Amino acid sequence: CSSLAASMIGETQAIAVNVMAENGRIDSQKAVSLGLIVTELVLNAIKYAFSTEKVDALILVTYETDAEDWKLTVSDNGWGKPVGDIPGAGLGTAIVEALVKQLEARIDTVTGNTGTTIAVTRATFTSRMPKAA
Repeated sequence: CSSLAASMIGETQAIAVNVMAENGRIDSQKAVSLGLIVTELVLNAIKYAFSTEKVDALILVTYETDAEDWKLTVSDNGWGKPVGDIPGAGLGTAIVEALVKQLEARIDTVTGNTGTTIAVTRATFTSRMPKAA
C-alpha cells in the first residue's frame, strides 16, 4: 500500500494507491505490457477521477489468476464519468487498447458516481477481489 500526492496534476490532495496481487507467473513481454497498462490507467485515475478534492481518495490495483487466465483491475472511488461522456480517444487510450489486443484480452469499463472500474481480462472466472467503491 502506498500514498501519493497528486501534485503532478496541480493538486495537493493525498491519493492512496493500494495493490493486491495473487501469485502467478507470466512471461516478461506480457508483464511489461501489463505494467504499461497499469501505469496508464492509474495516471488517468489521478488526472480525472479526483479532479476536485475527495476525502479518502483511493485507487485500487488488483491482479488475480486462475491457471492460464488472469484479470487486472484498476478501480477508483472518484467522481466517475458524467452521463453521456464519450470515452477518450487519446494516445493513452489507444496504447491501452493496443496492449489489450496484443494480450488477447478484453477491456471492460464500469463507471458511476462512486467511481470507475476498468478490468482487463483474459479469463472466464468471476473476480474475487474488492473494488475501491
